[in-house]
Amino acid sequence: MRRTELLQSLDYLRLVTRGEPFTLRNLMHSISPPVEQYTAYCDNDPERPCYAQVISRMDETQGQLTFLGAFADTDQSDIACLLENLIANAGNWGTYYITCDLPTDSPHLPGFKKAGFITWANQTIFRLAPTILEDKKTEYPWRTWNANDMRAMISLYRGVVPGLFQPIEPLTRKAALGLVLYQPEGELIGYADLDYGPKGVWAQPVLSPEANDPQILSDLQKAIPNLNNRPVFLAARSYQPWLASLAAQLPGETQGSQLLMVRYLVRQSKAAEPQAFALYEVGNIERSMPVSQIRQKTD
Repeated sequence: MRRTELLQSLDYLRLVTRGEPFTLRNLMHSISPPVEQYTAYCDNDPERPCYAQVISRMDETQGQLTFLGAFADTDQSDIACLLENLIANAGNWGTYYITCDLPTDSPHLPGFKKAGFITWANQTIFRLAPTILEDKKTEYPWRTWNANDMRAMISLYRGVVPGLFQPIEPLTRKAALGLVLYQPEGELIGYADLDYGPKGVWAQPVLSPEANDPQILSDLQKAIPNLNNRPVFLAARSYQPWLASLAAQLPGETQGSQLLMVRYLVRQSKAAEPQAFALYEVGNIERSMPVSQIRQKTD
């Protein structure tokens, strides 16, 4: 691979938990029976070819771009052509939408926009320092969630996650049992969706705006079971600015920031939905825009 060529992961959850796209583990996953996968290659300019992959589980309507290989100065029309080929093939699987995590410094953002991708949120990944675990004392008793927590979790989820994007931002990925935290009075402060991989553990909290103590996240890290010396990567979405503010006060480092993008393959009709908390959003969504929910319809 020439030094001027960029291989960018477009699935940061998989990157931090399971490693680079071309590891043997990830390649074996992509050819497993429950996973549809398609890789496209564009050589309109033989000196600057580009390639990318989209995958989707057979029981889901979401597609995910996994990686993009291209030179920094690749013609953005070629990037758009490559993506449109991936979109067409994913549409044959019955996919409703395709998501990707594009690094904020990617030179290929114009190509993604030309192919119809929109930015719905920003994301910052924090790698939490393992030194937090040395102090065994906790102030906030996170525990594993159970079926009795679902009602409170759904209520908090609907109040924090913008309704327009709830179809692409699930309550939980159902990859593992997560954690919940309640106030002494019994009100849910937050919950954390977890995903485990050999390289690390992904924690994606949904916190009430009333959560204002970074110790909440410190104690979350201590409560994650079966760490086995793996690092914890905390994902902070831009619709929760209070979460990123708390995470920035913890020992650790910023792993990177991404534009969370989506390309819809179906028509969308919008229905108004009240929002429990004020929204803070960036990107293509105006702050004054009323929250709405997508009802997906096939063309």
